[in-house]
Amino acid sequence: MAHRRTFVIAASSLFVASLAAPAEAHRPAYTVRVATPFATGHILADTANKFKELLEAKTNGRIKVQVSTSILNEQTINPAMTSCEAEERVADIMLTGGQPIQDWAPQYFFFNGPYVIRDYEHFQNVWGGELGQEAQDLILAGGNVETLGTVYRGFRQFTSNAPMSGPADFVGLDLRLPPVPDWIAVWSSLGAAPVQVPLTGIYAALEDGAADASEGDLTQIRSLNLHEVQSHLSLTNHLVGFGLVLANECFMDGLSAGDERKIRKTMRRAVKWGSADMAARESTLLAELESLGMTVVTPDAAAIRAAAEPAIGSLFAARWNVTTWREVLSY
Repeated sequence: MAHRRTFVIAASSLFVASLAAPAEAHRPAYTVRVATPFATGHILADTANKFKELLEAKTNGRIKVQVSTSILNEQTINPAMTSCEAEERVADIMLTGGQPIQDWAPQYFFFNGPYVIRDYEHFQNVWGGELGQEAQDLILAGGNVETLGTVYRGFRQFTSNAPMSGPADFVGLDLRLPPVPDWIAVWSSLGAAPVQVPLTGIYAALEDGAADASEGDLTQIRSLNLHEVQSHLSLTNHLVGFGLVLANECFMDGLSAGDERKIRKTMRRAVKWGSADMAARESTLLAELESLGMTVVTPDAAAIRAAAEPAIGSLFAARWNVTTWREVLSY
């Protein structure tokens, strides 16, 4: 009897699958364009490709996904995503860093502030609460893009050509930073001299000496081959890196209800995969960078944090005044 039940269940599953394939075939076929400013090999690029794999399989190829990497940079991709006219925007969905918060919800940029968030679980708790929803609402209102998920990118570290052991090593350091005012404020307070360079220019700036050092997550450091131009990797763990998955609102509104559900559900699976993959790979990436010649430094991270705290407190008072550091840490 058990064998017969198993056969019936299997046959039923095959029957349902046989119905699903023709149903997909009779729905409109189209391509979803997905872009990221990050290079091939970065976890956000990998997550985009996982989304492609999953969605094309789920729809039997009816919905194609075109993934483009190294598109513009973190600052310029955001305005290129806002138009309701498909031909006027760079993609339908983007995977990027925290710049959308800076652009459209700057008072909530504490999410991407050094030393504010403890770990990715803490980030998810705050992002999934009232403060995170307020930030997402502002991003939607200002940028015409809605949040489909977040991806863990790993802790951010420092690269340089000399050990960075404590606060004194920041004094006079020509530090590559993106044009993000809040980051510039924090590291300037330690005596660093920020050199504002977009993502795609990091390697060249370090190679030609325009900058002495950089900071970023391990997947950024590895995908940009910074081990070729920097000798030291200092484990400051100063920021919990995350990626935002944002979809153009007009694109989402134009989908059928069924396709919208498929895209949302599939992206949830993709970001879950990406976050788990990054968590599993973090130690492997560290070992890989070491094997490629980088000297790994364990600095006095607590002293660096303590030196940065006054600047962070000032940011909460002046720019991030929708909340307090104490409230954020309470989540």
